[in-house]
Amino acid sequence: MKLCLPTEQINPRTKQLDKMTPLQLARAFSAENFVAARAVQKAHRQIAAAIVQAAKTYQTKHKIIFIGAGTSGRLGVLEAAECVPTFGTRPSEIIALMAGGKKAVFRSQEGAEDNEKQGARKIATKAHPDDLVIGLTASGRTPYVLGALKQAKKLGAHTVLVSCNPAADTSHTQIHICLQTGAEALSGSTRLKAGTATKMALNAITTGAMALCGKTYGNLMVDVQPTNKKLVARAVKLICLIARTDEKTATRLLKNSGGHVKTAVVMGKKKISRRIAENQLKKANGFLAEALHD
Repeated sequence: MKLCLPTEQINPRTKQLDKMTPLQLARAFSAENFVAARAVQKAHRQIAAAIVQAAKTYQTKHKIIFIGAGTSGRLGVLEAAECVPTFGTRPSEIIALMAGGKKAVFRSQEGAEDNEKQGARKIATKAHPDDLVIGLTASGRTPYVLGALKQAKKLGAHTVLVSCNPAADTSHTQIHICLQTGAEALSGSTRLKAGTATKMALNAITTGAMALCGKTYGNLMVDVQPTNKKLVARAVKLICLIARTDEKTATRLLKNSGGHVKTAVVMGKKKISRRIAENQLKKANGFLAEALHD
């Protein structure tokens, strides 16, 4: 029997999965992950388009919303959660919705992804015109996600679909990021290559968009939130590096800036007060290089 979805085809390279040694298994999975990376590389133009749209959405104070089911949905949850400490975004600015609700993040909720109306209803309560809704479904045809995208389009939101199926339903999608990862090492298990490729694409979208929005200085995460000892140490190190100062001074600057790395750097390099540094960053739209006139 021929299975229609690319991820559910039988992978000839792993047909003997149950007979492989541990080393053979490790090599096989590693080889398949290279396929995932190449799939992301081939979709770079569509990913770039999504980066641009995500940056515009964020800069205009609209929401970025990830919505999905199963593995894809969980990856959206992870992406939204990690933007807060990494880029200093508010939890309300980049959010994730998942079929089955929060409990489905930890335990599969059977049948939740089949409810198209529920996806539409969820988006209707969360999305507004000019928000960005990013639908996540490896198959490209999950009813919950397609219902959400259809509703998002009606509301005037921008839409992106991330799938692993070139025949996905794109009737309500402006940008389709198609990650052609093909047959999984374990047939149908999209937590493998499809999940890996999806995670890579989402990493690129959020990190790329935040870079365009001034959330980085070079490749340094200068909007990191120092919420624990490790992140405080990272913030101090960043201030030392950029402001070219010692650890003691950097620690003092971080404290006096209210825990904001970019403000501390401007204070340190320009020898100015927190208020003046904040105003200069505001005039530079948050771009540290512009505030420092680099």
